[in-house]
Amino acid sequence: MQKTSKRLSILIFFMSCAILSGMAQTYIQYVDSADNYIKREKWSDAERMTIAALKTKPASKLNHLLWSNLGDIRTRMEDYDGALQAFEIALTSAPKKELILNNRAYTYLQMGETDKAFADINESLRLDSIQEWPLKMRGIINLGKARYTEAGRDFESLKKHFPTNASAYSGLGKIEAIKGNDKDAISMFEKSIELEQNEDTWFCLILVNIEAGNLPKAKEQLLVALKRYPRCGNLYLLRGVIHKKNFENDEADIDKKIALDYGAEPHLVEQYLPKIRK
Repeated sequence: MQKTSKRLSILIFFMSCAILSGMAQTYIQYVDSADNYIKREKWSDAERMTIAALKTKPASKLNHLLWSNLGDIRTRMEDYDGALQAFEIALTSAPKKELILNNRAYTYLQMGETDKAFADINESLRLDSIQEWPLKMRGIINLGKARYTEAGRDFESLKKHFPTNASAYSGLGKIEAIKGNDKDAISMFEKSIELEQNEDTWFCLILVNIEAGNLPKAKEQLLVALKRYPRCGNLYLLRGVIHKKNFENDEADIDKKIALDYGAEPHLVEQYLPKIRK
């Protein structure tokens, strides 16, 4: 009887191990499936697999990462309330995890909640001051709020630690342009474009050259940019500005219309091409 009882206990132990092993395998399978769906941008399936994994092992110490992933997945689905709920749960388990703060900051930016995003980015950089995306975004936000000294520090740090990040140079270029340092601004914009093609950076480079009186260079650069971005309204705005400076008002008028048709920012159009003669 005693031997039978021992055998039964051993059997139950091995059965329990097998069940737990099966659960662990299922958990990993769910996580792997979610990852595959994320790579293929099948967000609904990724959400379903992530939730299944969380339900399989609700006490796993790694679940804060899954909750963060779930928040990111829901952001891609534009389910911002669901995303914020997921991030809140993740941060409850891991309040000092930069990844979660960065993911939530991205969600806030998608929602237009810049101040909340800035708070999360600030906290993330307090925990680790050398992070590429947070430095870039804090610099951009500071620049947008005319905090030029703070923005300059962020972009300088970004340039120092991530020297191939084009945004570091374009950000510094905008600050130099605001200060009226055209030569330095042009140098920074050219470096940024060398690293990464970007419509906005081309626009800034050409505009600074126009305002510095380098019209031949601006025209040359504009031809290159328009070949790359033939439907960029702001580039047609600059072509109109060049025509206007050359007293070619009819051509400038045509460019103004094209610029607006192609989505140029109306306030910029009126700023640079106001009341062109008919």
